[in-house]
Amino acid sequence: MSEFETLRYDIHDGLATITLNRPTKRNAMNAQMFTDLGVAAERAAADPGVRVVLVRGEGSSFCAGIDVNLMGQLAGSRGARFRTWVRGAQKGFHVLATMDKPTLAAVQGHAVGAGFQVALACDLRIVADDVTMGMFEIKFSLVPDLGGNHRLTRLVGPARAKELVWTGRPVAAEEAERLGLANRVVSVDTLAKEAEAFARELLGAPPIPVSLAKSLIDRSFDQSIEAEFEQAAQAQTMCVESDDHREAVAAFMEKRPPRFQGR
Repeated sequence: MSEFETLRYDIHDGLATITLNRPTKRNAMNAQMFTDLGVAAERAAADPGVRVVLVRGEGSSFCAGIDVNLMGQLAGSRGARFRTWVRGAQKGFHVLATMDKPTLAAVQGHAVGAGFQVALACDLRIVADDVTMGMFEIKFSLVPDLGGNHRLTRLVGPARAKELVWTGRPVAAEEAERLGLANRVVSVDTLAKEAEAFARELLGAPPIPVSLAKSLIDRSFDQSIEAEFEQAAQAQTMCVESDDHREAVAAFMEKRPPRFQGR
């Protein structure tokens, strides 16, 4: 029996898969799922054997947002009590966004509200052609509070982010790809296979420069070009000094696939 009530956590050959698993509720997030997501994300982040994390949803939808029953329970919360709950709920989203390894969301059906923010917390998104994305919080007189504002703005720009948050309108697959919300769009029938292949493609990359590049890219919005040059020089020094760099050069010269060890 799984130790998690609302998701499955599996590891195979360096790939950790977190599967949201309330399919009869379209994987809507109840209190336990927020907790489970935080624990699973932290486990993947801390495990040196995990090099890529894939987040997916069981059934026809990725995640239909916050469970309406939980929303009703939270409606009576006030002040410090509610802020404490929110900070706990934010943990999984924050860890997915900031861990030093790639995170990939495989998204089908609905990814709205909190579900959209789970997808946004990941570095990359592969989506099915039946997808509906949307920041639906405004429909309940709420704001996105799980990192979605930050991530959405960096993907689509402040004006478009404001439009999507203020209107709560749905975004289909074609527009999601055009706006930069989706890295790849595939058929719903092939999503699982394509997501696995995408994750394996990321697993084939050397982990040290992947991690360093993630940090450099994520910080690029908030610092000067001079700081970027300095940090890139430091990162490159680490890469050049690594065993994986020597292995990459040797593999190229010997015309064989490289065998990266992350050191």
